[in-house]
Amino acid sequence: MADALAWLQASRESDIASLQRLLQTGELMAAVSELVHRLQRERGATNLWLCSDGALFSAERGARQQAVSEALQHFYQALPPAVAQPGFSRFCNLIATALQALEGLPALREQISQREHEQAAAMAAFNQVIRTLLNLVFEAADTASHPDISRALIALFSFMQGKELAGQERAIGSAGFAARQFTDGQRSQMVALIAAQEQSFTTFRQFADSTACERWQPLAKASRDIERLRRIACTGGPCEENGALHWFSLLSERLDQMKTLEDALTATLMQRCRAAIDQAQQQATGQVVQGESTFALYVSGADWLPGAAALDSDGLAPQLGRSVLSLISEQSQRLQQQADELASMRASLDERRVVDQAKHWLMQQQGFSEEAAWQALRKSAMNQNRRIVEIAQAVLAVAATLRS
Repeated sequence: MADALAWLQASRESDIASLQRLLQTGELMAAVSELVHRLQRERGATNLWLCSDGALFSAERGARQQAVSEALQHFYQALPPAVAQPGFSRFCNLIATALQALEGLPALREQISQREHEQAAAMAAFNQVIRTLLNLVFEAADTASHPDISRALIALFSFMQGKELAGQERAIGSAGFAARQFTDGQRSQMVALIAAQEQSFTTFRQFADSTACERWQPLAKASRDIERLRRIACTGGPCEENGALHWFSLLSERLDQMKTLEDALTATLMQRCRAAIDQAQQQATGQVVQGESTFALYVSGADWLPGAAALDSDGLAPQLGRSVLSLISEQSQRLQQQADELASMRASLDERRVVDQAKHWLMQQQGFSEEAAWQALRKSAMNQNRRIVEIAQAVLAVAATLRS
């Protein structure tokens, strides 16, 4: 039985190694969260600086850039070693993409200072940098091998995505209020961003724990002032003289409140990583939870055993039954439970990816906004009494046919 124990020990040590890599990933996600928030702040200050032709937020813009530089150092320190590992290729590629985007920040800032970028182009450039960082969080959620940790990562990613959409809403609203009028395109973007935020926060609530959901409750609904300004922006109502600064202040306060909850989500992620490692290490040192065993070992031709051709752990010697069979039973049940939960979460992520791909194709082919593409899928699903993901799959099938 020494060989069986050795392989069982190897299994648990593999679990621990995997969890330790997840812990390192969690530390990276915390660094990404802080870096994204500071980039959002720099984007906001830059946006108002551009909208005011340099009259506002010049000093704030420099301070925000310095804060991003500090967060960048923390991010670089949290990066895992650039060493080849099985199943690590895509994550490494996304890290490379993010690093390349971050390296372009000094050039982007100089171009903005020289007024080589208009407001919309500058915001799009910042959005792309932030998107490369959010891709790291999504990939971590998509590949995590522990249900509790995967759930925490999905909640964190969904919340960060909703917060980023709120940041983009702040930028577009600031531009419209600064100009004292909103274009048709800006109004459409505002509507789409508000709807997309709701989708992201709905997913967050599905995967977050009860404590996080309770903390989100006071923030879930925007304040009356924000809703009033949203109505002005989306309906073309008369803009206030100081509307840009008022809007920016209100949205910035809400984003900072969201960051407090985001910090709690990253803390939950780290706590779950450490708890999972502690549990795996306890199991690896032989601390076994005693209980009923459902494991049965079939023994062919066991006529030398009275009345049975199968042995459960109670029928074996204690040192054999309790030290090996109960351990194997416990581990197999745990792994099956994890596999079932992960399969459910993977299905949710896969459906989300299919719907996003279908929306993107409709936006390209039909000239739809993101919100219009979503509504087209939703309406078609309702008319045909089918799930939205089924309609999205049909759209992608048509797209594949047209490409062939």
